Formats: sequence, structure tokens, C-alpha cells
Amino acid sequence: MVLTAVIAGVGPGLGESLARKFAAEGCQVALFARSTDYIEELADDLPESGEGLAVQTDLTDVEQIRDGFDTVREAFGPVDVLVNHASAASWKGLMDVSVEEFEQSWAVNGRGAFVCSQEAVGDMLETGGGTVIFTGATSAMRSLGGAIGFTAAKFAARGMAMDMAQEFGPEGIHVAHVVIDGQID
Repeated sequence: MVLTAVIAGVGPGLGESLARKFAAEGCQVALFARSTDYIEELADDLPESGEGLAVQTDLTDVEQIRDGFDTVREAFGPVDVLVNHASAASWKGLMDVSVEEFEQSWAVNGRGAFVCSQEAVGDMLETGGGTVIFTGATSAMRSLGGAIGFTAAKFAARGMAMDMAQEFGPEGIHVAHVVIDGQID
């Protein structure tokens, strides 16, 4: 059985590494990102044991996310694995960050992951299970100070993962929050 994985938030570094690993394991991999050229090149360059699909998606736009999942279903079928990896950081403290910068962090890390999860879990409930992974950072566990937008958004993602794990674990859907810090080459 060939699994379908969606990596929501693909760029050079961990997003690319995740896509390559899932493809190397034989998965059909959908790459969600705003930058079309990058994900198209990556989709063409994935290991031959898998298959790539570039899906230009602004993860702050609910309709683009839903349309992206429709594109994946048309090409590959239902989603078996979702990796909520997108991140928008505002490295400013409370008094320096604007409302718009704060909301941008939340829109990507919070609302974007929420909508992606709704779409993927809907498929997983119909097919009898799946996996949702949230990539996080130390800021999801404890604040480092001076990055309130990033910290609040990462706490939100961690909370969603915890809640979804409790709600959907009995349905055969594994949900994990994984803390990964540092630059990825």
C-alpha cells in the first residue's frame, strides 16, 4: 500500500529533508509552500521510490489550504500522513511586535495547522487511521523571552497536538508534537 503524505510548509532544511525521507520510503508526497519554483524543483528531484506533487499553498489562506488538499486527493487519493511544519516567526517582544506580526505567526502556526489537520483527519477517519505530526520548538515548551508571537503560536500548535491525540487516538490516528531546534542543513 502506498501512503500519501502532506508536508505543510516546505523550504530548504527540515521541510525538504522530510519530503525526501517520505519519498525514499515509497510515499506519495505533496509539498505545500508559497514558493512555487522551489517546491516544483524539489518534487521533480525526490527519490524515485516515491512521487512528489508541488501544491502552491499560502497556509494563511483557508480556501487555498482546502483547495490544496482537494488537489492532493485528485492526484494521490486520501491523506495518510500530515506534517504540520510551517512556521512564521516574529522575533520581537510584547512592546515591539505589531498586531499584524503577531497575527501572522498565529495564522501560519495556529490556524494553518488547524485547517490542514481538519482536512487530513477527515480523510484518516474515513480510511481507518493515519498520523499527524506537528514540528515544534523549545518555545512550545517554555518561553525564551522576546519572541511572543512565535512562542504563542508554537504553544498553540502543541496544544492542538495534545488535544487531537486524546480525541482521535481511539480512532487509530496517531498525533505527535516533536520539538526540533536549531538550523537544519
